[in-house]
Amino acid sequence: MPHLIVPASWHNATSGKARLELPAVNLRELLDAFVRSHPKAGYRLYSPAGALLHYHIFVVDGVQVPRTTPPDDVNLTHSSRVEIIPPLVGG
Repeated sequence: MPHLIVPASWHNATSGKARLELPAVNLRELLDAFVRSHPKAGYRLYSPAGALLHYHIFVVDGVQVPRTTPPDDVNLTHSSRVEIIPPLVGG
């Protein structure tokens, strides 16, 4: 199953887990499985209307997914590693 690496700031919503194995064949399925298994994390990925928030960066097997690529079009393999990079703030 693909591995999802979540930001440290999200660990309160994942019971302290930094890495999760979830069944999925594409990025959309992986994110949906993540939210189903950790509902408290849903607001971090999706708007109240259910749209994927545009400011996250997704890295699949070391390659950044272009923001214009629909998550349904990002295919995963059994051994894929997906990282979520949250927006950086500060100054």
